[in-house]
Amino acid sequence: MKSAVLLLIVITQISFGHEGTVHGHKPKSPAQEKIPEDVLKAINDSYIKDVKPIFQKSCFNCHSSNTTYPWYSSLPLAKQLIKSDLTEAKEHLDMSHDFPFEGHGNPKEDLEAIGKSVKEGSMPPLRYRVMHPGSALSETDRSTVQTWIFQSLEKLK
Repeated sequence: MKSAVLLLIVITQISFGHEGTVHGHKPKSPAQEKIPEDVLKAINDSYIKDVKPIFQKSCFNCHSSNTTYPWYSSLPLAKQLIKSDLTEAKEHLDMSHDFPFEGHGNPKEDLEAIGKSVKEGSMPPLRYRVMHPGSALSETDRSTVQTWIFQSLEKLK
């Protein structure tokens, strides 16, 4: 049984790793430094109130330092794949310290990337949803996140 689960993990990791999305690695833009502190605070306050609970359920396991490891994470191949996925996820977007998030985008780019992922349904990735039932965003969750993104992007203009 354990070998079957391990095989499933390997196949899904290889087949659906990061849903085929390719990201360029670039440094944060100086634009973040020009955003008034009160604007970032307003966006973060809204994030904490409305969106953070959704992200805690569906995103934090990979995009924060609050990872809960599954039972199979100690198996050699699975351990390597999970470690690699977590490292890549946090490089792209680390939600450990609220908004603005850490990663390689500025706040506007991060919001746009999250919005695209939510719209396309590419996050959490299929391989993650298969192994973690209930992690997919509901329509209500998607609407809440998209509303927050829209309002936040308006504040950043």
